Amino acid sequence: MNILIIRTEGPKIPIDTYNVPEIELAKAFVRAGHQADVVLYGGMDDDRTQLVPVNDTGVVIYDEKLLGDDAYVREGDIDTEDPDRFISVYYLSSLKAMGGCIFFSLGSMVSGYDRLMVRGYDRFTSWLYYSDRKWRDKAVIYQEAYEYGANRGYGRKCIFFDKTILKIRNAPNTLCFAVSDKAAEFLKSKGFENVHTVGYGLDTDTLDETIEADEAGAGSGSAGTEFGRALKKAGADRAGEFFTFLFAGRLGTESNVKFALDLADRMLTAHEDVRFVFIGDGDRIYKSECLSRMRKWMDRGRITYASSVRMSEIPSVYRMTDCVIHPDIYDPAGRMIYEAVYFGVPVITGNTAGADILIRNEINGIVPEDMTLVSWTNAAEKIYSDVNLRNRLKVALLDDRDRLKWDNVAARMLKAMPGKDRKQK
Repeated sequence: MNILIIRTEGPKIPIDTYNVPEIELAKAFVRAGHQADVVLYGGMDDDRTQLVPVNDTGVVIYDEKLLGDDAYVREGDIDTEDPDRFISVYYLSSLKAMGGCIFFSLGSMVSGYDRLMVRGYDRFTSWLYYSDRKWRDKAVIYQEAYEYGANRGYGRKCIFFDKTILKIRNAPNTLCFAVSDKAAEFLKSKGFENVHTVGYGLDTDTLDETIEADEAGAGSGSAGTEFGRALKKAGADRAGEFFTFLFAGRLGTESNVKFALDLADRMLTAHEDVRFVFIGDGDRIYKSECLSRMRKWMDRGRITYASSVRMSEIPSVYRMTDCVIHPDIYDPAGRMIYEAVYFGVPVITGNTAGADILIRNEINGIVPEDMTLVSWTNAAEKIYSDVNLRNRLKVALLDDRDRLKWDNVAARMLKAMPGKDRKQK
């Protein structure tokens, strides 16, 4: 099959951005024997194309307007032994509108593809294809987002979309792929009937390369970064001296940060050798409230905070972590959980995206029975005090690493697609 994956929203995404679902899925489809390409938001710039070899970290840049005759290679090259194993990433000139983007030249491209995978049922460009009789048999919806209590803005947007655009023309039999069970239920609530939960994936190739660079010393220059300075100030860079809990995510209500801080207060008060690392940024006021609560523990070197970490620092972050806490109320993809599994770090999590696919309670992680502070404190105490449990969880997590690959997501999608056995000649 020829598959075009369309990211129907901005902003601009550099080609080397870590773990972009559309790019990673396209690579996985190619590895499965199909051809796949990607459309990304290009702003008001001219259309351009970048070719990404599959199973190769290089990028071939064609300085062209889509497939022009004067294309030429500016950087890198494609493996001459297998020149067809690449994906084309099209940055198309586009206009942001109605919560997504409208591509000016997309219409001239789509006829050459067997499948058109669009992000989000509620994007205008997505709707144009899955609801049109001409394209609906080709269209596939890829859904990460879902409605929950604190993201009322998204909920109101969807209500408006449902009562206006979707009311004009709908296609309930459209093939839909949801990242999580919650996203699947959300699509079903909108009237879509052919919905499959396929999970998420992780760019393990990039993480493997990052670990190799870190072990070789190329990723050890953290002393001058925000995270490195925060570690040094807290004295938390002395590996093995502390039991370290990690929280990473946006500082916002959806991430349940204040609940995480309540848990930190309890564990830090109870155990002198416990440390917490918080990584994330957020809106100014909410972030200020969180930092004011962290301050007393930061002054004592018990909490380390950084707004972000570099890609090269990710291995060292997980190497110093004994347990990841993931109390998020809303997390459409669950990347933190996937990373925790990859690095073999036990995780305490609610039943958000990622957990519903990957985590089995007390087999490879802990899923408290509810979102009360008592339940989460009990789970944290259990992880902290029981070294045999931690070791058992780590062994199970390492056995689960192959489940993280985007190839598994692509395989689930191909199984559900009519014509899945047709491979690119």
